Amino acid sequence: MSPRIYETGLENLAYIQALIFKSARILQSKYYKKSEIETALELVNGIEDLITAGSFFVAEHEKEIIGCGGWAIDVSDIQKAEIRGFFVHPDFARKGVATRLLATCENQCSQKGVQVLYLTATLSGEPFYKKCGFSELERFKQGLSNGESFELVKMAKEIQYNGELLIDR
Repeated sequence: MSPRIYETGLENLAYIQALIFKSARILQSKYYKKSEIETALELVNGIEDLITAGSFFVAEHEKEIIGCGGWAIDVSDIQKAEIRGFFVHPDFARKGVATRLLATCENQCSQKGVQVLYLTATLSGEPFYKKCGFSELERFKQGLSNGESFELVKMAKEIQYNGELLIDR
């Protein structure tokens, strides 16, 4: 399977939001309590801004959005970018969808002179990001509006662009 990866527009926002909710509820269920997942979904924000900026992508298979993710330049350091909003439909998890989306984001970032990518991973996403070369910087618990907390992992990766392919330093 080779999904089509493309920069999305706001017309797909409802489909993206449905994907995010389904992905989180199913793929994070081994790591968090249901109440933590439901409340932590409040933390997913700014997708519209990434779409408007042209830095948010979807993966499509047979006309269905099966994955999404994007990036944003760090306003305090233009050589850094944050990877954000990565979610994959549970039926397509561990089939290369997130890898292709991440490669798309990394290539765009490297072409813009970004040297460091960083992100905040859920416990369910942490193994994927480690496999992709990200290193753990810090573990922390994010307070939630229902009084619970949600364990997350800050991660980073150095990148460079050699003109054609991304390589790790």
